[in-house]
Amino acid sequence: MVQRIVILSIFSLFILQSMQLSAQQAPQRRSIEISGRIIAAEGGQPIEYANVACFRSSDSSIVTGAVSDPRGRFAITGVPEGRLYLRVSAIGFDDRMIGNLAISDDDMDLGDIVLQPIIYETEEVEVAADRAPVSYQIDKKVINVDRQLTALSGTAVDVLKNVPSVTVDLDGSVQLRGSGSFSVLIDGRPSVLDGSDALEQIPAGAIESIEIVTNPSARYDPEGVSGIINVIMKKGSRKGTTGMLNLNVGTQDRYGADLTLSQRGEWYAVHLGGNYGKRGMEATDSEESIFYSPEGDLSIIADGDSRRGRDGYGLRAGADFTLSTQDNLGFSVRYGHREHGGDTRMEYQEQFAAEPPSLYISDNSRSRGGNYLSLNSDYVHRFAGEKHELRALFSMRKRTGDEETTDELRALDGTVISGRRSTEDGPGKRMEARLDYTRPLGGSYSMESGYHFLNGRSEDATTLSEYESATGEYQLRPEESRFIDYGRDIHALYSLLRGEIGAFGFQAGLRGEYIERTVEFADTSKVFSIDRVDLFPTLHTSFKISATQQIMASYTRRIQRVRGWHLEPFLTWMDAYNVRRGNPDLQPEYIDSWELGYQTDIGDNMFSVEGYHRVVHDKIEHVRTVYRDNITLRTSENVGMSASSGVELMLNVDPVDMWDVYLLGNLYNYRVEGELAGQSFDQERFTWNVRLNNTLQLWAGAQMQINLRYNSESVSAQGRSEGYFVSDLALRQDLLDRRLSATIDYSDVFHSAERESIAFGQDFYTRYSSLRDAPVINLTLRWHFNDAPRKEERQDRNGGDFGDDDF
Repeated sequence: MVQRIVILSIFSLFILQSMQLSAQQAPQRRSIEISGRIIAAEGGQPIEYANVACFRSSDSSIVTGAVSDPRGRFAITGVPEGRLYLRVSAIGFDDRMIGNLAISDDDMDLGDIVLQPIIYETEEVEVAADRAPVSYQIDKKVINVDRQLTALSGTAVDVLKNVPSVTVDLDGSVQLRGSGSFSVLIDGRPSVLDGSDALEQIPAGAIESIEIVTNPSARYDPEGVSGIINVIMKKGSRKGTTGMLNLNVGTQDRYGADLTLSQRGEWYAVHLGGNYGKRGMEATDSEESIFYSPEGDLSIIADGDSRRGRDGYGLRAGADFTLSTQDNLGFSVRYGHREHGGDTRMEYQEQFAAEPPSLYISDNSRSRGGNYLSLNSDYVHRFAGEKHELRALFSMRKRTGDEETTDELRALDGTVISGRRSTEDGPGKRMEARLDYTRPLGGSYSMESGYHFLNGRSEDATTLSEYESATGEYQLRPEESRFIDYGRDIHALYSLLRGEIGAFGFQAGLRGEYIERTVEFADTSKVFSIDRVDLFPTLHTSFKISATQQIMASYTRRIQRVRGWHLEPFLTWMDAYNVRRGNPDLQPEYIDSWELGYQTDIGDNMFSVEGYHRVVHDKIEHVRTVYRDNITLRTSENVGMSASSGVELMLNVDPVDMWDVYLLGNLYNYRVEGELAGQSFDQERFTWNVRLNNTLQLWAGAQMQINLRYNSESVSAQGRSEGYFVSDLALRQDLLDRRLSATIDYSDVFHSAERESIAFGQDFYTRYSSLRDAPVINLTLRWHFNDAPRKEERQDRNGGDFGDDDF
């Protein structure tokens, strides 16, 4: 109770200070405001982050400006009296000029401002301009999925392979700014699954865009070291019935389909969708281990093959209703099933000191799957005036998780020497509710406050069986069976204050959270609990140098809470030589994150540079020790501190009219230091990665995309991972007035995607490598019905009579 009072006191103080600021703002004269809504000509869809610049008619000097919100709305405040004109611009659209505005004492609402898509014409080819593959906005990066041709047959994970701030390793594990700890949202709502698992279930063909938020404000859950990945699903923008169907098939047992249907009327919109996908991967693996002891060294050399795969299906539905000009209500539901696993066969040669080697075969199979369900509802009420609204959201999520691992050690003739089989049944559910209120405070200032509640419950029931050679069957070991109950309640209050002072903008926030977490082991009656209050300040600032140049800086404090499976203090056999065990004493990681960015448009080209520094306290590392003899134990420990300092560069240029080039680079220094197994350590490495994405217009309706990426060597507390190079190629042909498209993509063209890692400790050394079979070839067919992209007549670039002035 004391903790809750502390949070409420902080929250109340923040509100009172903001109200006092508002009361002190006694304007000498009423501020004149120009407002409106910016929409696309095709379907009337709102355009977010369109730039609206206001100029004096007398000398064309810039006066002020604004940026449109997610609903396409904008409001320019502090407009002087006199004659003015506006220029409205957005990526992928022709500029629109609005002139002869006579400003007096009254506010002006311009209504809907329609922008036309850019059309490029040459003597041979007419091409409708696509949106940029990546657009940089004040607080996020937005990836246009349709421009990622090499990923259309895959999932959200494949899309993220070629975008800034994100790296994807050869196993499909996603990292955001070098960390696998991030939150996943779908249409702004929390995903029922976590991290890479959630992204693997979303087909790329059903995604409109992906938003990358590396320094979220206090409005968002602070969970995750590196930020938020928000997946925006496709929804029809035209009135009537529209839809899209994707079919894909590929080598290595890959195929899938997804369908999106939309029905839109004057006051409602209904969306339906479904997908099924299966993805396989084959690889050649090798491993070399040495275990040191006074009696002599034990060496193990292994070679073999592995086959891994994922498959699943998903159903989704949603409806949005315009109850009045001020009220909107929405519902959505997602249901699906996912499975992933694989089989590995390795031939082992084991030798102790000078003794003759022993030969074995290890067969390992692992499967994990289950169902998931998500129910969401949200309501928005808009009060009179801009930026004055109340939002409410309620979400329920439920999942099942069944896992089984079987490992057998065999003689060369196939006789089973030993075997273990472990199972885990882990259902879980979450309930979430939030209330957000935004209110203008006068002038350019506004206040946002909210309450967020999260309740989570999950269970894990595990069993272990061992192979009995006498009976040839697996016998259950009751003493190794466990039942664990997890519970977590979070109450959060936050407040944000926004404002602009000339060209300077700011957003300051504070979030207070009270968390109560319990982990109970039924068989031992042990309970591990946490009961505490955390504070998470955030600060975002921006400075407009000119209409096309901006500097942004931000600071956030975040947390990475410990996942349930990292706390389970019992053994799970991964194969004959590797076991894992959780650590119930793990503490959460706390993160301090700073960013400083600059972006500018240079004609039709764009350049962005972003520096960042992130410090992780109580760093959690996956560590290895010798369990016994020739068996390695894998667990997790709080080892100390890590720091990442780097710079991220993005350059978009068009060397010629039909060739778009995106160069993405991330260079950073990573350092991890602390104590492990009683020994201090300090590992440091300069790490970098680069992506080069080329898109060429070949002929009418034809595109080719060549993507190259390189990830350099990286380090951890106990070792390093080697660098690797991957290249992908895709060809796309649009047919039937762009209603039908066919895309063929080649993944890992040069068969260079080899994963190599080294781990070492006081008494062991391990080197592992895995080379995937390649190339992987996929064919994707896409069909639009009643919603095909149309070619528009060429519009004047400036849309008016003000010439070619570029401000």
